[in-house]
Parts: sequence; structure tokens; C-alpha cells
Amino acid sequence: MLRRKNRGFTVLEVLVALAVATMALAAIANLAHGAARSGVRAATRLAETALAQTLLSFSVDRAADSEPLSGEAAGGLHWRLAISPSNGDRFAGSPAGGWTPAIVRVELRDQSGAHWSVESVRLMKAPAE
Repeated sequence: MLRRKNRGFTVLEVLVALAVATMALAAIANLAHGAARSGVRAATRLAETALAQTLLSFSVDRAADSEPLSGEAAGGLHWRLAISPSNGDRFAGSPAGGWTPAIVRVELRDQSGAHWSVESVRLMKAPAE
């Protein structure tokens, strides 16, 4: 009886190994791409949050019930700041020393069209009559 020596891999074994390696590399590439997208989204959200906080602090100097402000920040981020009375009335004097609550709303929209807003209630000095 003749003995056959195993001298290497068959073509079928090589093709199966290549298919398994290709699927593993594709999965790793997909994970890396997803992580990169998440990092960009996180950086964008951080910039948007910083802008919203800046606009909310800026609202203290604005006159209540005035025209909304809007503009565009770096990176194509559009913003809008509006201040309105919380009770729907014009700012009437309040018994608390002329202070009255106001709703401050900051709306943000990025280049991709994603939109979000932040609302805050602030005590603002009622205008002198």
C-alpha cells in the first residue's frame, strides 16, 4: 500500500481560511468606523452644548420679550435665542421686587439637519414703567 504524504494545504482549505479572515477584517473595520463616527458625534455635541451654555448666559443681558437673535457659529452650526414671558403676559411688575420669570429658549441646528433645543426659566428684572 502506498502512503501519501501531506505536503501542504488543499485549495479548499486555503479558500475557507481566506473567507474567514476576510469576514473577521470586515467586522473589525466596521467597528473602527462606528467608533470614529461616535467620536465625531460626541465632539459635535460637546461644541453644541458649549454654545448653548454661552447663549443661555448671554440671555441675562437681553431685554425680555425682545426680537429673537439668530446666527451661525463655526462649523455651520445655526442658533436662535428667544426670551418670552413665562405667563404669556407682557412683563408686568411682580411683588418680588420687580423680578419676573422668563422662558429662555436656545435652538440649535447643525449641517446635517439635526435639531435640538434647550429651555431655561430665568428671573429677569421687569422693565421700569
